[in-house]
Amino acid sequence: MTDHFYVTLEGFPADSGDVISTDGEVIGAYTCDDNDYCEFTPNGADEPVVSGYNIGPFCSEVAEWHKGQQSA
Repeated sequence: MTDHFYVTLEGFPADSGDVISTDGEVIGAYTCDDNDYCEFTPNGADEPVVSGYNIGPFCSEVAEWHKGQQSA
C-alpha cells in the first residue's frame, strides 16, 4: 500500500483499488489510466468527484473531500 497525504490507495500503483482513510474506513475507489490520470469515486456514487495527474495533489484533494464530508 502507498500512503499519500492522509489516504491510502490500496494496491497502488495498480490501475484500481480501494481508497482508505486514516481511520481505516474504505471511502471509495480509485482508477488510474496508462498516463497516470487518476479518478476517485466515493462509495455509492456513479461519477468521480476528484481527478488529476499528480498522485500527491490527487490524494490531498481526496483527503480534503473526505474531511468535508465528515463535517457536513
